[in-house]
Amino acid sequence: MGIVGQSISLFVLLIGGVVGFLVANDVPIFAEADQTVIYGEWVEQGVAPYAADKFEVRKDGIYMKGARATSHFEFTGSKLIYTVGNHTYLYVVEDDKTLQREKPYHYSTPFAKVR
Repeated sequence: MGIVGQSISLFVLLIGGVVGFLVANDVPIFAEADQTVIYGEWVEQGVAPYAADKFEVRKDGIYMKGARATSHFEFTGSKLIYTVGNHTYLYVVEDDKTLQREKPYHYSTPFAKVR
């Protein structure tokens, strides 16, 4: 195989790697996710009401205890990701009323949309 064949093989391998990365990380390539689906108040389930984590997603950011915690969040349609301080939060969409918290890693817990 000459230099041209090696170059073509390397190019095909590179493109395959990029596509594999995008698919594995659930990166939307062509479609924008409807951000309004995630808007609302989310409350942790399976814990005492006084100890439950709560947050609200609005157009202008993530709110905790009535105050904006961050103005930047990413919603891919299947994942909600935001950072507050040194903590990155990752939620996986189970259905239109349930999120499963995957990060921080200390425990995984469901959140229900209450409004």
